Amino acid sequence: MSIQMDGPRLFGHGAQLALAVVMAAVLLPASLQSVRVSGVSTPWVLALTLALLALHGCVATARRWPIPSFAIGALGCAVLLVAPDIDGVTDFSESSRYSPVLLPSVLCFFALLYAVSAHTTPPWPTAALGVGLAGSLLTLARLWEFTAAPIEAWAWWLLLSTTAFGGTTAAWALGRYRATRAAWTSQLAERAAADERRRIAREMHDVVAHSLAVMVSHAEAGRLVVPNSPERATEILTTIADAGREALTEMRGLLGVLRDDSASTEPQPGLVDLPALVERVRATGVEVELSMDDRLRTTPAVGLTIYRVVQEALTNVTRHAGRRPRARVSLTTVGAEIEVRVTNSGTATESTGTGKGLIGMRERVDAVGGTLAAGPTGDGWIVEVRVPC
Repeated sequence: MSIQMDGPRLFGHGAQLALAVVMAAVLLPASLQSVRVSGVSTPWVLALTLALLALHGCVATARRWPIPSFAIGALGCAVLLVAPDIDGVTDFSESSRYSPVLLPSVLCFFALLYAVSAHTTPPWPTAALGVGLAGSLLTLARLWEFTAAPIEAWAWWLLLSTTAFGGTTAAWALGRYRATRAAWTSQLAERAAADERRRIAREMHDVVAHSLAVMVSHAEAGRLVVPNSPERATEILTTIADAGREALTEMRGLLGVLRDDSASTEPQPGLVDLPALVERVRATGVEVELSMDDRLRTTPAVGLTIYRVVQEALTNVTRHAGRRPRARVSLTTVGAEIEVRVTNSGTATESTGTGKGLIGMRERVDAVGGTLAAGPTGDGWIVEVRVPC
């Protein structure tokens, strides 16, 4: 599975650039025209023009550099706030004058506030909200004596305060919603990746532990048997080779899934493979009795779970049951469930395991909605599993 990392982009995201272009096309011409015919001194015309251009430019860079863009945009709004009143094409009457903070381009501030709220970590979103609310309050103070609105004074102040404080709060809240949703999505992805790692670890443990247990058992037996019975060397080596070959086949299939190979892989083992599994364990010297109904049917996922549970249980018998181990595997149908019991008896040896095999079995059974119970008996160990058919 290949992972491609995106290189640095000037604007961080194409949608941000598109937003900046749309806002500039809609808002900037009227704002610049108002400044051009504003009737203020040339330095103020230059300062207002630069402030407007900075506001729109910061919208384009807000996704990549949210904090610097917001700071420059807030400074531009401050210039509009302290500038002298202007005349312009948006006058309500021919003789009225108004503050440049009412120019349409001031709406860019909301986009900048959203960018900081959505794409930065605390305390920057809270600080940006504080700047926005303070700016809204200063705007109302700056416009306190503005009475040229073509509506009633109370309606004008209600509209102005709602736009200033409501717009600031809404932009900030939308940004925080996006940030929270992105964090939640990231946590889901991390959880899915962790679950997949655990699944792969279980598969590798089951494949490797079982195959190595069979191979080691035969190698130990061969070391003792071959000097006195050389004719059995071929049989023992063949069993070791078969166990290694099976492990390689299963591992190749598992790694093929990890590489996202398009080539077909071997199917996962299931109920029909249990007799062959038992035969391999018998070849190691363990007396195993298998009892199962040939008519048992279940889903591939449940079949794989049963196979791996039996495989792990028999592997533990091979490794820890000591001399003359005996095991019994039974599969029966109990209502709408399949009951799997693996019992063994023998002289127990000191275990050097980590318990991960039992943890892996429990995780497998839980994943298909089943239950698992395991523990010692009078002369051995029992593993009992119930899974839905």
